[in-house]
Amino acid sequence: GNEVSVFVGNLPWSTSWQDLKNTFAGYNVQHVDVGEARNGKMRGFAIMKFASDQDAEAAIRDMNGYQMYGRALEVRYDNK
Repeated sequence: GNEVSVFVGNLPWSTSWQDLKNTFAGYNVQHVDVGEARNGKMRGFAIMKFASDQDAEAAIRDMNGYQMYGRALEVRYDNK
């Protein structure tokens, strides 16, 4: 597919991919990959795939700085 990757940073440690999918439910999220460290602890970031540039752009515009469990999310294009 022609999916667009978006980086989400500053996540609370307890965040699951399901939490993120729910939080970003309005933006046609195709896939959520939460970064996991070797010891099983979450690393505080995720890569999300969106169906289109429009969806990704809307998510970045609306959700960058969004407060999740008291932390402001960093949402931006993933620079591969």
